[in-house]
Amino acid sequence: MKNKKAFTLIEVIIASAILSITVFWVYKLIWENSKLINNSDNYLQLNNLFLNSEECIKSKKADFLSFNSWAIKKINFWATLTWCELWNSDSIIIDNINYYINTKIASKQANFSDIELEIEWDWIWIEKKDFRLFK
Repeated sequence: MKNKKAFTLIEVIIASAILSITVFWVYKLIWENSKLINNSDNYLQLNNLFLNSEECIKSKKADFLSFNSWAIKKINFWATLTWCELWNSDSIIIDNINYYINTKIASKQANFSDIELEIEWDWIWIEKKDFRLFK
């Protein structure tokens, strides 16, 4: 029997392949995890903007219902994000992302109005939400 003092070429190639595959999957896992965290942050921010926009419209109900049903109004929370205004405005910048909040009256009934709320960010994504505003 020979004394084996080194690895053969096949053993080195197989070990390198196993190591490469393992490192690849670890990097892929880290990359997917960072994308998931980023998407969940965007979803959380978007959900908060929807809720805040809905509360803004409810707080300014009289002003909002006086608009024509076809008129699209924008909501601005200003730089402090502490109060809102219904008017044609620029985007809201949060965490270096531009958000555009558009709203309009979809239909007016005797006791309520259906409101369409649309948030667009970075000119790419658009999310819509409908809700009912009672008089």
